[in-house]
Amino acid sequence: MSTTEAARVASVARHDRRVRLWSIAGVLALATGVAASSLGAVLTEGAWWFPLMAVVVAVLASGAAFRSVNSRAWLGSVVAAAGGLVSLVLMFAPQTAILGIIPTADTVSRFGQLVTQGQASIAVQSFPADAFVGIVFLICLGAAAVAVAMDVAAFVLQKPALTAIPLTILLLVPSFVRTELHDAFVFAATAIAYVAVLLVASPQKSTRSAWPLISAALVLSLIVPVVLPSVEPAEQLGSGQGLISTGVNPIINLSTDLRRGVPLRALTYASESGGEYLRVAALDVFSEDTWEPSQNEPTAAGSVTEFPIAPGLSDEVPREEKVLQVEIDRIRGKLLPVPYATANISGLEGDWSWEPDGLTVSTDDSNSRGQNYEVAFVSPAPSVEQLEAAPTTLPDSFERYLELPETLPSIVTETAHAVAGGETTRFDQALALQSFFADGDFTYSEDAPVAEEYDGSGAGVLGEFLAAKSGYCVHFASAMAAMARSLEIPSRVVVGFTPGERIADDSDERRFLVSTDNLHAWPELYFPTIGWIRFEPTVSVGSAPRFAQSVEDDPSTPDVDESQPEPVATPTSTSPATPGARPDLPLDEDSSAATPNGVEISPWWWLVLALPVLLLIPALVRVTRRALRLAAVRQGETGAAWREVRDTAIDLGYPVSATATPRQQFEHLTEHLGDSGTSALSSLLGQVEASAFSTRPETVRVGAVTNVLAALRASVGWRGRLRAALAPRTAFSPRDRRG
Repeated sequence: MSTTEAARVASVARHDRRVRLWSIAGVLALATGVAASSLGAVLTEGAWWFPLMAVVVAVLASGAAFRSVNSRAWLGSVVAAAGGLVSLVLMFAPQTAILGIIPTADTVSRFGQLVTQGQASIAVQSFPADAFVGIVFLICLGAAAVAVAMDVAAFVLQKPALTAIPLTILLLVPSFVRTELHDAFVFAATAIAYVAVLLVASPQKSTRSAWPLISAALVLSLIVPVVLPSVEPAEQLGSGQGLISTGVNPIINLSTDLRRGVPLRALTYASESGGEYLRVAALDVFSEDTWEPSQNEPTAAGSVTEFPIAPGLSDEVPREEKVLQVEIDRIRGKLLPVPYATANISGLEGDWSWEPDGLTVSTDDSNSRGQNYEVAFVSPAPSVEQLEAAPTTLPDSFERYLELPETLPSIVTETAHAVAGGETTRFDQALALQSFFADGDFTYSEDAPVAEEYDGSGAGVLGEFLAAKSGYCVHFASAMAAMARSLEIPSRVVVGFTPGERIADDSDERRFLVSTDNLHAWPELYFPTIGWIRFEPTVSVGSAPRFAQSVEDDPSTPDVDESQPEPVATPTSTSPATPGARPDLPLDEDSSAATPNGVEISPWWWLVLALPVLLLIPALVRVTRRALRLAAVRQGETGAAWREVRDTAIDLGYPVSATATPRQQFEHLTEHLGDSGTSALSSLLGQVEASAFSTRPETVRVGAVTNVLAALRASVGWRGRLRAALAPRTAFSPRDRRG
């Protein structure tokens, strides 16, 4: 063999090797993406899939690029791991790295912080969880490890069948969370992708049949993580899916929701009068363990169009009629946020009903998430005189609002009498209790109760709370309600939201955004002829109610009408001074997951943009291969010219055998080509055969090749040409076979 022919053969071999390397890397990335879609059962939406795939592609592309110029397979896996590291640095910690990609000690520190954030976020969320930055980092880190393992199995060990191990690990992640969180659909899609890996990575097998499998797996991998429904247990509504739970007793999840690292947008509402407290549940049963709602049966479904008058509210108490337009965002459950005292609700989807004592709203078969409704309500505005003159005789059955557990520490009752026992009216006693907490030595802390092991709302923790004088709203509300009961004042604990932050706009209505930072618990105390009144003992959170000082018009102040009592104040904005409050972070966490850079991503837009691009991957691979072959033809490689003609014919649907000789392939193709096409193909065949058998190699012009390709395309209809361009059958052939 001449030196020129040997060089040509070596060049063809290198080209064959590059095509095989990149084809295997591509199908490995595809299989990993399909298997990773199983995480859609434990994570919300699908935007997390794209940074994950960016890391996977970086790993496998780095390895393939290195092996294209260096035959040491094990070193290629090292380069692949380095590529994954660079992608992690670039996405999550570019500000800590040299040139944004070379890690430093600060990068390691930042990665450690992200791991801690991710673990903490997982700890406070149930499934399916919001993919915050820390969780996305953990996912990408795991994806990098899986991709490196796939690379080692396919290229270093040269046993592509072993790629089943990392793929299976990815598939089983949801089952590690809960045994029922597996999806046969995703398993089937991954099995298809795994078959594609075996077909492409095995040189002994024909790979034309891999393209339909790869296409199906590609589409499934894009759609599954975006449209796969979130998993919700039938009986348990926790704080999963990045949502705020309003389960049977929302106080159980309140501490978890308050400790979220990033505030979640709960709802928005429009009001012409200002911000309002929104109630979710009224808890009137007090036990050693917690406050919980009594088992009062709600009225018949559909009755929310008309509510009863608030319990205890007499005609003598001034009131103001108001309306709120509420849009629920990240609240999920069977309880509905409404102001006190609701008169009617319109616009709800599903069957909802009210509970007569607390006027809370619930459902048996619907859900609060996504509801958009209008609430008409009355806001009582009693004067100080009316509250002080309220009788002490309670209605029948109200004794239950005075019950205290036997395990209540004596310090609760003793403190209540010491603080308010000397006051002359129950209203003055209530104000004294409120001032004891709000104006005393108490501090707000979500961490101290956990650290000192007295977290919770039950009777057993109140003694420690009063001694430590540090806690959050649950402790303040529970303590004041218990102390009020010890003074014979009916009380209960309410869970809901403070008014939220005013949203700036140009409309006449005032719009408010309510987030997890506004989750709150407060006590309500009952006064006969007045009804239930909200109080606010929690330090630095919410606002204490205000009351009119007189119902008599003072003639000495003609400019002021004291006979019009000042309504209960509701601030236009509330910014709880809590450790978990993060006003600097975006609250609009609606149906999107956050990218590592904090930019909001809509998974549907990602799908619209990414699906066409990824579906064009076969076409891009085929176009690249054609360009490489034509470049080889210019350098004198006549074999590359015929291989391109052969593959173009296969793409166009001609049943050309890849194992037949060029002469046999020519005879078959001439049956379908016109005279001009046959003449061009005959000329090209002569040059190819002369190159193969003559001691004087023939030179093939690129123009001759392109003329033959044009003739082949012209011999089929537009549908055949379109199919060949978008779904070429030879795109993922692992290696060229010499014709």
